[in-house]
Amino acid sequence: MLTNSSDTESDLPPEVMRAIERGRKIEAIKLLREATGMGLANAKVLVDKASRELGSRTAMPNLVTEESNIGKLLGMLLIVAVVFYLYHQFIDT
Repeated sequence: MLTNSSDTESDLPPEVMRAIERGRKIEAIKLLREATGMGLANAKVLVDKASRELGSRTAMPNLVTEESNIGKLLGMLLIVAVVFYLYHQFIDT
């Protein structure tokens, strides 16, 4: 059971770590409390600590969630370029 301040994220249950990685701190605190019986204040401290440690190891924030965001952006840019091209073709003729 997690009870002292020297506990690190490696001691947290996997489902708590997944919630932290997704940025869902409240869910992580709730899961930690359910798994350990820990009080609210202690669970919040541990989740915040794990979140900071996880953030400090991440060289770059996760700007791309799933590869589909880049695909959507490229698709939209392609559509705009085609519309722009066609517009100018009809205007110039």
